[in-house]
Amino acid sequence: MRTIGGAGNPLVRRLPDSRARATRNTSMTAGTTASTAGTTARTAIRPPGRPRNPDVDRAILDATLQLLGDVGYQAMSIAAVASEAGVGRAAVYRRYASKAELVVAAIVRLTAGPDPELPRGTRAALHALLRSTATALGAPGGMAILGSLLAQERRDPELLAAFRERIFDPRHVIVHDVLRRGIEAGKLPADTDLEAVDGLLFGGLLARAILGEPADDEWIERTIRQAWRGIAGPARPVSHPVRRTSK
Repeated sequence: MRTIGGAGNPLVRRLPDSRARATRNTSMTAGTTASTAGTTARTAIRPPGRPRNPDVDRAILDATLQLLGDVGYQAMSIAAVASEAGVGRAAVYRRYASKAELVVAAIVRLTAGPDPELPRGTRAALHALLRSTATALGAPGGMAILGSLLAQERRDPELLAAFRERIFDPRHVIVHDVLRRGIEAGKLPADTDLEAVDGLLFGGLLARAILGEPADDEWIERTIRQAWRGIAGPARPVSHPVRRTSK
């Protein structure tokens, strides 16, 4: 009786063919996988369409700020922005999904100047922050834009929420960090109310801007000086030399 491994067994003759087919199938599968991976990689690095024109970006945001100051948020429309910018409405909608999103982007650009180089001292740093905020509020149309947005709180609360999140919240973080450093340096009491100090300084600045009164360096210095007396605690008594009276 011949064994399965015998020379006459037809399985022995077919075995190399089976291995060859398996090898070919494996190679084909690997080649397909490699081809698919190559296609995926090429797709991943393919640039996503034509880059935006920065001149169009600026024109759209400039037109938005202009119309916000002229007619206010409620009367402003995407069509009017496109016309003012000299572009089609599609160019605006490719960049911004809604009027609210467009307005927030425009205001972020308006206030997106470089952060001031803050001095190391707490009081001097607060002065620099107050000065930069006054400059932003004093920009052409700044208060008109802010008033237009505040008037939309009931109609479009999400707009004002986005405005606070993108504009005011980052500034609050900076102010609070300055105050915390003052506490760590022993310049301010450990129980300093960060939110109250923030509101005291910058709320006063906003009120002055609403009233149309200038927030110049002289006013800022007076405000910081007066607020500092309360923030840093009572002034230390000045010791005077004791005068001796002659008998």
